[in-house]
Amino acid sequence: MQFGIFLPPFRGFADPQAVVHLARLAEETGWDGLFLWDHILSEPGVAVADVWVTLAAVATATEKLRIGAMVTPLPRRRPWTLARQIVTLDHLSSGRLYVGVGLGDDGWREFSSFQEELDPKQRAIMVDESLELLRLFHSGEPVNFNGSKYQVNASEFLPKPLQAQIPIWIAGRWPNRAPLSRAARYQGYFPIFAAPDPLPAPELSEIESIVRSLSETGPGFDLVVRYSTASTPDPIDAAQRLEAAGVTWILENFSASKLVYEEVVRVVAAGPKGRS
Repeated sequence: MQFGIFLPPFRGFADPQAVVHLARLAEETGWDGLFLWDHILSEPGVAVADVWVTLAAVATATEKLRIGAMVTPLPRRRPWTLARQIVTLDHLSSGRLYVGVGLGDDGWREFSSFQEELDPKQRAIMVDESLELLRLFHSGEPVNFNGSKYQVNASEFLPKPLQAQIPIWIAGRWPNRAPLSRAARYQGYFPIFAAPDPLPAPELSEIESIVRSLSETGPGFDLVVRYSTASTPDPIDAAQRLEAAGVTWILENFSASKLVYEEVVRVVAAGPKGRS
């Protein structure tokens, strides 16, 4: 079981220096990863940091901590620009990058404010085409692609990533099945539940079983959940139950609306509570 921090870079953490300080502390206290929400907007009046610039600062300030955006809505990103950012950050972090992706939604008007695509079916097409383009760009070969949303005729993208396969985690709202099928073609699945804590173990086991029955990735597939072990009476027991259900990563969950700098630092300083 791996333990990470799942942090919105909002409010006090819109300052990249604050995130860098937290990342150094996380590495010192035994956390395995730091994953930042990827947003353009939040609630009105709330400060927001750019995730990819912030992660670049974290990469240079740490040595072991795995990092990534959780999750990047592919429909509001140009896949060729994102491909460059991914490779650059993979090199900058010496191969510690994970990439979390999804359709995104309009909860904070992050699509409608900028006249972006609102139809989830169209966004799903954009996600699938973007994922294929990322694969092609990272192959180091010339890219010729003719999709319904994107058309590309480009020379090879160099350098190639350091990692032979940068892990891609697909996010999806449970119980929607389309993201499960998409995730099975990649390296992990991040189910988003209505409540902040994960479903009971039997339902997580169902997710794990469905993904593995569809999976093309073989061993090493990650099932990633957000969970507040810091507020759980018996975090070790909770982690063991989640692991038995197939979970491989627990991301310590922090609420965007109740984000208190001092409380986050306190939880991170205490280390992963679920580790036995």
